[in-house]
Amino acid sequence: MFRKDYLLRMMEEMTEAIGKAFTLRQQRKHTEALTELDELLRRQFGMNSSLLNSLPVDDVIEMFRFRGVIEVDNLQQAARLIEEEAHIFGEKAKVEGIDDQERRDAEDEKWIRFMKVLHFYLYALNHGADKKLLDAPERVEAILEQTKEYALPPKTEKQLALYREHQGKFDLAENSWYRILRSQEQLPQDYRGDVIAFYERLIQLEDEQLANGGLPRDEVEEGLAELHK
Repeated sequence: MFRKDYLLRMMEEMTEAIGKAFTLRQQRKHTEALTELDELLRRQFGMNSSLLNSLPVDDVIEMFRFRGVIEVDNLQQAARLIEEEAHIFGEKAKVEGIDDQERRDAEDEKWIRFMKVLHFYLYALNHGADKKLLDAPERVEAILEQTKEYALPPKTEKQLALYREHQGKFDLAENSWYRILRSQEQLPQDYRGDVIAFYERLIQLEDEQLANGGLPRDEVEEGLAELHK
């Protein structure tokens, strides 16, 4: 009960801050809107926006570890605030009268945030976060649509592959794994073992499950055999 009340209070405070930020966005007071969100990040999580957006995603996730467990609902709430920052920078980039460098900087800040947020949402959902708390699945799909012309970082692509597998969308999961393998020459980490494990999990499923997931058994066996070569 205490945990639920705590999350509800955080949600109420976050909703209020996002509402204020939205009003400031409408008034084109982008700096003030960002400050409103940054202050809430400090109050709720003891972290500022600059820190969250400069550190590698794994380091940020570790900052949400409490008593050995990542608090994934807190992580997705922080992600929601960073997502709002991304929208603010996106609007800032469209303002008339700013110079080209300022516009490029705002665009860069927008995409940095969208990529971070996507990773955080996916990680949270893959590790048991409350899907209804912030409608995270819908937010994931919206961000994927906005970033579809960009290659995802391999760590984020891996989280997307695991998420699609959890959804039962095995064909989309396979697509993510193969995007990672195609970039393998530039990667310091070998993901081949992860892809083999993916196929080995699927091969344990019923034919109907595989067919419903868009990846029939013969394709699973073919993919696994090819990797073992």
